[in-house]
Amino acid sequence: METFKIEIQELLSKTIETQAENIEEAIEKVNQMYRKEEIVLDYNDFVDKKIIPQTLMNEKEILIKEIIEYLYIEEKKHFEELEEPDNHIFSKIKKLKNLID
Repeated sequence: METFKIEIQELLSKTIETQAENIEEAIEKVNQMYRKEEIVLDYNDFVDKKIIPQTLMNEKEILIKEIIEYLYIEEKKHFEELEEPDNHIFSKIKKLKNLID
């Protein structure tokens, strides 16, 4: 008999109405309410579940790393050819690469 690692993910969701001057303020207000536990999600807010074999998650992570590594190398060349312009996609790929390494 073999041992398998299976991940279970649950998604809880609730829509909150709040008054604010703009969307950023509204998000910040709801975020603060959530942190202060004025908003609590429970089984009534259940939306979805996923049951994922751990090997599948590992495969997904490996593929993502390979794609990011490829993009990093290719976009770095382009970035340097253009004399390192501001707001080039390479900057975002570099940040993403650092996050997943």
